[in-house]
Amino acid sequence: MAGKPILHYFDGRGRMEPIRWLLAAAGEEFEEKLMKTPEDLKKLRNDGSLMFQQVPMVEIDGMKLVQTRAILNYIAAKYNLYGKDIKERALIDIYSEGVADLNEIILHYPFLPPGDKDGSLTQIKEKSRNFPAFEKGFLVMAGKPVLHYFNGRGRMESIRWLLAAAGVEFEEKFFETREEFEKLIQGGTLMYERVPMVEMDGMNLVESRAILRYIAAKYGLYGRNLKEQAWIDMYVEGLRDLSDMIMYFPLSLPEEKEMNLEYILQRATMRFFPVYEKALRDPGKDFLVGSQLSWADIQLLEVILMAEECKPSVLSDFPLLQEFKVRISHIPTIYKFLQPGSQRKPPLDEESIKKVKKIFKFENGMFLKNMSTIEAEY
Repeated sequence: MAGKPILHYFDGRGRMEPIRWLLAAAGEEFEEKLMKTPEDLKKLRNDGSLMFQQVPMVEIDGMKLVQTRAILNYIAAKYNLYGKDIKERALIDIYSEGVADLNEIILHYPFLPPGDKDGSLTQIKEKSRNFPAFEKGFLVMAGKPVLHYFNGRGRMESIRWLLAAAGVEFEEKFFETREEFEKLIQGGTLMYERVPMVEMDGMNLVESRAILRYIAAKYGLYGRNLKEQAWIDMYVEGLRDLSDMIMYFPLSLPEEKEMNLEYILQRATMRFFPVYEKALRDPGKDFLVGSQLSWADIQLLEVILMAEECKPSVLSDFPLLQEFKVRISHIPTIYKFLQPGSQRKPPLDEESIKKVKKIFKFENGMFLKNMSTIEAEY
């Protein structure tokens, strides 16, 4: 039965605090069931309430919503705090993602070792440069989408997949050096001085989640109602966690590579793929959500293929995902994107890794640094 939303978390801010703020701003009363011990979290996991075995979790409208962004999107849409059309939603997503980046650093600050705190404080001050972005407009001429990124996968690849699946032609403008990237920053088109950036429908869209959500909504790949959108968001956020692990894997330290690969495969086969296998069990269930192709299906296929590059037999225990892979791969627009000569990018080779590290000032060892954020339980 539907009733007051029930929030499951520990008695503190963490990732639940923006959810509390949003419900309060909407005038919605809610209850909280607080975890006080590791056993309380274990009980939630064991009773099947946590799709990806992580909190926060919110019981609302007969659903158990997980993944912070999925929860926030649902609440914002339900209480008319998410704009009047998909363009307004895109702007809201861009602004909220920029704030989330800064909030994430502040969130982790109290847990850092004393020796790392000064560096993190400097990072917080640098991220404060995002604030002026909220006072600027960023309209451009409309036309064919133009993607600004380096010539590789990274966070742009899911955007390429989604546009290709929707049958949308797009152009790409690559930067090859740090100087070309800085020139793009100085041009004022990057709201938070970061890529990916997509010129589309008169906007310079930034923040990959905001871009993906706009494309999905524009081309009918984002469900038919709020509940379907909430499910799509939850599935996509889980896939993002797994794809981030694979994306950062090439930046592992040499002595950590074997351990990191084992970690990726363990998470894929024990935490993530079982969720999607279960979702496809109903007879005649061709898609993850509803009865038509969605953003979640497209991203699941992308991540399956990424995982198979790590280990070709990774789906051996998941027969329904094997069938799903074949079925979705044969959708005409996706089949075309999978052919040689398309705008799909290959895995990074050693030369490309060196170039990317110079452009973005990445360093080896980033895999474990980023996993601490992805795997945070609070």
